[in-house]
Amino acid sequence: MLEKSMQEMIQKAEEDLLCYPKRGVVYRIKRVLKLMLGRGAEPMDTINWPNGLLAKALAECYLKDPASNEAAEIVATLKRYYGRWIRKHCKMYYLDDALSGMALIDLHQITGDDRYKKAADAMVDFLFHHETDGTGSMPYRPKQNNDFIFADGIGMVCPFLCKYGRTYGNMNAVNLAVRQILNFMEYGMDAKTGLPYHGYHIESGVKHGIIGWGRAVGWIMLGMSETLAYLDESNPNYEPIKQAYRRLVDKVEAYQLEGGLYNWQLGAKEGPADTSATAMILYSIARSLENKVLIGIHKSRMMRGREALKYLVRDGQISGALAECQGFSMYPQVYGAYPWSLGPALSLFALTKEEG
Repeated sequence: MLEKSMQEMIQKAEEDLLCYPKRGVVYRIKRVLKLMLGRGAEPMDTINWPNGLLAKALAECYLKDPASNEAAEIVATLKRYYGRWIRKHCKMYYLDDALSGMALIDLHQITGDDRYKKAADAMVDFLFHHETDGTGSMPYRPKQNNDFIFADGIGMVCPFLCKYGRTYGNMNAVNLAVRQILNFMEYGMDAKTGLPYHGYHIESGVKHGIIGWGRAVGWIMLGMSETLAYLDESNPNYEPIKQAYRRLVDKVEAYQLEGGLYNWQLGAKEGPADTSATAMILYSIARSLENKVLIGIHKSRMMRGREALKYLVRDGQISGALAECQGFSMYPQVYGAYPWSLGPALSLFALTKEEG
């Protein structure tokens, strides 16, 4: 069953990667009118974080089985995705665009085409020149002039920076990623529960959003697990990050529902479950088990959640994902099938495929 489901998920991920978000004629007309009137309009950004999750998952499917029937189409899709961005001169708009850098590095390693390396260089250069607060953390939306640090940024930026640094021998990239994580562990966590707030503001000392928002937890765990996967164990910050990550995993697993999923807010045990948060959390644990950062005691919980997600796959999609967040404490209680449930779930299934 999983084999067929994965094939359908791969096909859906390829489709979404090349057309998400779908913008109709009305949207385009409104955007043109805004520009004509001198009003601000969102850029037509295709290298966005939902697509970054999809591209990452597709690349991982390829790397796990480069001889599969889907392998050639995966590479062709990734080439189309990054090719159109390269033709637009690798324009970066937001911090979260960096998540697409993960599969971009893979594509360079797969093809040997230096265009993809130059594109990754442009991405890391954007991050090197990004605004920072007084501690060196990168605000999520600096143009809003609020210097808010979001948990999302840990998962969207740190994995790319560490993978880039490890692959191409750039310690500045690694150090920038490490700084983001250490700062969030210092300023963005709740002392009582051990769970993250959604974000914080360093100058005021105020923490924002709710404690233990599921996807914030997922972003933090994704950022830490991927960083540990690429960070050299001799790095003086490896052990502190590993221990902080292990403590977080222990805290998070206590909130897992009996059926294997996690709720949209971990502490809201009678609220709706969120498949996107669940998939991100479980993938991070599976990744850390693979790299021996976590020990086998965590495997049964991860597998229980994996089975729950597998049961929810329909036509290549996973429903029950919380809609896109609109800001601190703005979590629309709308649930559906989105790239942010499909991408992490596909990554999880690819990583644990041999386990059934």
